[in-house]
Amino acid sequence: MYPTLVSAAASTGASVPLKLLVLIVVFVVAVPLFRKVRKAASENRKRRWVEDGLMDPPITGPGSARSDQPEA
Repeated sequence: MYPTLVSAAASTGASVPLKLLVLIVVFVVAVPLFRKVRKAASENRKRRWVEDGLMDPPITGPGSARSDQPEA
């Protein structure tokens, strides 16, 4: 009975680095993917708001965020 318990404890202890490795890989893949999905959803939402007239189009161009002020 005791050898069975010792071998069971040793086998679960050996899988901890494997589980940690799997969690790290999932984290490394999931975080950039989640950021990309959030960015795409945000851009689509802003585009819809501009099309519906609920938001002014974003200001694009050289310089600061406000293009109506002269640059110093």
